Amino acid sequence: MPTPTRRSPHGPARTGAATPHSGTTAASDDPAPSPGKGTIAGLYLVAGLVMGGVWAWNQGSPLWEHAVKLLVLLFVAAPLLHRARSRRAARRPARRLQLSFVRLATAKIALVALAIGASWLLEDSMRHPDLAVAAGLTSVITVLGPLLHRYLLVRPPTAVP
Repeated sequence: MPTPTRRSPHGPARTGAATPHSGTTAASDDPAPSPGKGTIAGLYLVAGLVMGGVWAWNQGSPLWEHAVKLLVLLFVAAPLLHRARSRRAARRPARRLQLSFVRLATAKIALVALAIGASWLLEDSMRHPDLAVAAGLTSVITVLGPLLHRYLLVRPPTAVP
């Protein structure tokens, strides 16, 4: 039984013969895949789990220790991971948008202040307030991170020759 041939949406009906590949387009001409919403959501899920885990791991520590450890995680470890990732992606074409350091730092400081405030408020009313704050951190980062991610992006400065 012969296989029916389909018409190409871009040209006339084919007779079934394969068109030879011209080889004129390089693999680098293909657009690089951009990270999708699923990728961004996955990254925020991992970040939320790590930050919530660090908060829960240090359960019972004074609030200033929580703040210092979380700020070290946010302002030392995260930029190192970003730098390693950007070096690996240096061969790809430049993206149109990039993360703003000022906006990202402001969001991180607000997140740490929110966690410290929640821990301080829950200290006398719960038996293990740090576990509740860790769950809250994980939830806030996982849910709100992908929704607010676009507000952390800015256009890169234009290159001046």
